[in-house]
Amino acid sequence: MNMAKAFVFAVGGAALLAANAVSVSAQASSTQRIPISKEGPKGAMKVDTVTVTVYKTDTLRMAPRVDTVRLRGRTDTVTVTRTVVDTVRPMPAPIRMANGLYFGLGGGVYAPAGALFNPNSAGPSGQVQLGWQSVDNPIGIRFDGNYAKPGEDALYSNFQADPEVVNVSGDLTLGLPWFVNALGLSSRFSPYIIGGGTYTMFKNLPIRMEQASATTQSPAGVPVEPGNPEWQGNLGWNVGAGAGVMWGRTQIFVESRLMAFNHTGAPMARQFPTIIGINIF
Repeated sequence: MNMAKAFVFAVGGAALLAANAVSVSAQASSTQRIPISKEGPKGAMKVDTVTVTVYKTDTLRMAPRVDTVRLRGRTDTVTVTRTVVDTVRPMPAPIRMANGLYFGLGGGVYAPAGALFNPNSAGPSGQVQLGWQSVDNPIGIRFDGNYAKPGEDALYSNFQADPEVVNVSGDLTLGLPWFVNALGLSSRFSPYIIGGGTYTMFKNLPIRMEQASATTQSPAGVPVEPGNPEWQGNLGWNVGAGAGVMWGRTQIFVESRLMAFNHTGAPMARQFPTIIGINIF
């Protein structure tokens, strides 16, 4: 039975191989031409094909750039704006300091005190001066003449008639550079201290005396020596303070001084002239 099946399978396989061989041979030896024509049937329309390509352009607008800094969980947005400004600053004008020889004059008010207080009152005063001051040295020197015309007190009008006082002084001045430096390099302000000796001349000037005498009179119980029409003089001293402001070669100043002298038989006679004026360097 097995031999019969094997025989049948062998015959069938041989028959299949033979059929395939015949088919392959027929294909290889075929010489029939296949007609190919570029022309269509008569009367047909010719059609041209145009290919159109459409390109689409998209414009993308991006927002301004923002830098984000993240620090340990915290998000800080930092916007940095850089502005460049060209600034042209003119050079400041040089400031002239008080330096060298100067001449000055001024006017103000004269106030009597001490032995001059009771029989006299305030009056006008004028002053001229010549001095020298160095910008490198705070110590300067000055000579000045001060003229005053005290007012007449109504109670003592019988003892005086147009009194006049002239004070001639030789002084040292002391600048205060530390104060000027504290105000900056552009400061024009310069304070000073002044002091020295004074020779006082006067006439028609009533003076209060220590004690009454045959030559004194005492209205209201105050002994007064009547003014002498002849010029008299006494040595004394002065001390005071002032300040100046420079404008070019000119210095505007204001100062006040105490001038004192001793008259025989009288307490100290004191004067307080306050002067506003100019110095020209």
